[in-house]
Parts: sequence; C-alpha cells; structure tokens
Amino acid sequence: MFFGCLVTYMMRTNMSFAVVCMVSENKTDVAVQNVTRCGKAITPADKNNSVVGEFDWDKKTSGMVLSSFFYGYIGSQILGGHLASRYGGKRIVFITILGSALLTLVNPVAARTSEYALAALRACIGFLQGATFPAMHTMWSVWGPPLELSVLTGVTYAGAQIGNVIVLPLSGFLCQYGFDGGWPSIFYIIGVFGVLWCAAWWYISADKPAIHPRISAEEKQYIVSSVEAAMGKDTGKVPSTPWVKILTSPAIWACWAGHFAGDWGAYTMLVSLPSFLKDVLGLDLSSLGIIASIPYIAYFAAINVGGILADTLRAKGVLSTLNTRRAAMLVALIGQGLFLVASGYCGCGQDVLVIFFITCGMAISGLQYSGFVVNYLEIAPPFSGTVMGTGNTISALAGIISPAVTSILTPNVCKYLVN
Repeated sequence: MFFGCLVTYMMRTNMSFAVVCMVSENKTDVAVQNVTRCGKAITPADKNNSVVGEFDWDKKTSGMVLSSFFYGYIGSQILGGHLASRYGGKRIVFITILGSALLTLVNPVAARTSEYALAALRACIGFLQGATFPAMHTMWSVWGPPLELSVLTGVTYAGAQIGNVIVLPLSGFLCQYGFDGGWPSIFYIIGVFGVLWCAAWWYISADKPAIHPRISAEEKQYIVSSVEAAMGKDTGKVPSTPWVKILTSPAIWACWAGHFAGDWGAYTMLVSLPSFLKDVLGLDLSSLGIIASIPYIAYFAAINVGGILADTLRAKGVLSTLNTRRAAMLVALIGQGLFLVASGYCGCGQDVLVIFFITCGMAISGLQYSGFVVNYLEIAPPFSGTVMGTGNTISALAGIISPAVTSILTPNVCKYLVN
C-alpha cells in the first residue's frame, strides 16, 4: 500500500511540475518588457530564467488543466468505498491504479491534441484515483489491529509524500534532459512504474488476512483475533450502509471538516508550490524539483513520527483515543496555517527562510494522519471506506477551488516584479 500511494501521487503530482516546463512564460494581461525576479533580469529571450515551453497557455488555461483532475476525483469517492466493501479492496485498488497508469501514458498525446483533451484525460485519471484511497481504507478495516492503526495507516499514506519527493526532482531532470522533448518523458516513466506496481500488487495482496495464501498461520490468527475483538466476528455478509446515522453523526462531520481543512492546505501546496518557487523566488528548473521536494520529506517523517507517538500515548494511557485525535488535529492545522501565512510575507533574498517556513508548515500538518484519517477506522469500521470516500468527496472541492483561487489572485505575477 505504501508503494501504491507513492505511484498514485506521482501520477497526480506530475502535472503540477510538468506544466511549468510545458508552457512558455505564462501570458499576462499587461505587456511587460523588462522584469526582474528577485534581482534577476529576464526577457523573453533569456532562456536561463524563462521556460521555453511547447504550449502557449495563459494562467486560466493552466489552472483549468491543473484543477481538472479534481473534477473527476470528486465523482468516485463514495462509489469506491462502496464497491470495495462489497467486492473487496484488492480488485478496486488494482483497477484504479492500472487505469490511472495507462491513461498517464497517454497524457502527452492528449496535450498535443488540445488543452481540453488533456483536461478531460486528467479528469478521468482523477475519477479512477478517487476510488483508490477509500478502497485502501476498507482493506485496513480488516487488516489493521486497533492499537497499530495509527502506524499502519501513517506508513501507508506517507507513501504519497515520498511520491512527491521523487516526482519533483525527477520531473525537473526529465524536463531538461528527458526524451521526446523533455516533459512527455515524465508521464511515460511514471506510467510504466504504475503498471509494474499493479503486477506486484495482484500477486502480493488479498482482500482479507483469512484468505491470504502466503502469510503465516500465527500472523493470520493475530490479525483476525485483534480485529474481531474490536469489531466483532466477520460474518462474511456486507451490512447495508446506515446513511441516516452517518449523516447525523457529529463525530463523522468533525472528521469531514478536518479532512477538508487539511486537504485545502495540502492541495494548495501540491498545485502551487512549483509555480511559486519559479515565479516569485526566481528559481530555475535545475534546482526547482530538489527544493520543492524538501517539504515533502519533512511531511513523510512527521506522518510516521506522529503515528508512533499517537499509538504510544494511547497504549500507555497518557491520552484517551479521543483526546489523541483532537490534539493531533489542533496542532496540525493551526501549525500549518501559521507557517504558510508566514511564508507569504517572505520576499526576495529570503529563499532559505521561505523554504524553512513551508517545510515546517508541511511537516506539522502531517500530524493530521493521526487525527481524522485513522479516526474513520475507529468510529465506523465496517463503513470506513464509504465514510472516508464521502470525506474525500467534500475535501476534493479544495482541489478544485484552490488552483482557481491561485490563478485569480496571481493573474500577472510578473507585473509585480517590474523594475
């Protein structure tokens, strides 16, 4: 699951970096002849500091392409959780990631056809990926011993951040040195990796520990007995989803609210960070990917440390399960907000400071994985995939709104940097 999240996020994040080198310097509504980025003068002919891209898209078009993923993503979350509960998470995860990988391989063809074809393709990838995480959550509801859930889910979803860590510098390198014009190689290589992962997943995984052919009897007994002690004996029947109780549960709505808030910050960073580093700080492509990956390394570490800390506090009785989840969400969201606001006040000559603020904001937000993410498994175990899918549907609005808000607020970045 860790590597599944890794490749899934590589297929999701690749466009936010690829668009930087796909598109020529974004057009503005104001003619600007000589501008500087943090003291570095650039002109249309300055190839060292401007991107000579294949496409002449304005900010609005780029924003449409970036946000199109989430229009599809929002449509399959609940469906994914429901199908995983009924037919097993193994098949749903396999189908969604394989489909995403095959469509990723077609991204360059779609982009060279039209920006609308690319947006439609990205929406299809989003639709497939929307079902992936609810299906994984459904599997953890039967595979995860209760006192290990924070660590297990933390390690799993931390794969997404390692995917970002890998894809950003890899994309920076391939943009400049890759085949077929540079940027298309990003999609080809990641797509092939996704196909290979699916082959490994089909061989290794099983819907439930009781039917896994290759784990030991001792491990099987431990997992099954631990899960049944918390959830009751597995009857093999899929219970009907109690939608009225779900929609009227304050605890579930609290999880959904925290889910949206956490994803707003994450999606804003995911989509806008490469453009921010290039347009505002004036960093070139060779250093852009490496620097952009630093916050995600810290994010990965914080997710895992937070999971271990949360399970330790619960096991030793220092905090109750409820207070552990509350503390994780408060620290994660308040800390992220403060650091991201602080980074917006950094300017030219403060590259190190802004990267420090962004890294701290991303890192501390990783504690949310010990909050609402694992809480879905605790408050509604048999329906965790469906409930998480609903939360992901709500939070996907952040992925749609965030790129649009960013493009509206920064339509002519360069005009603010005029001499």
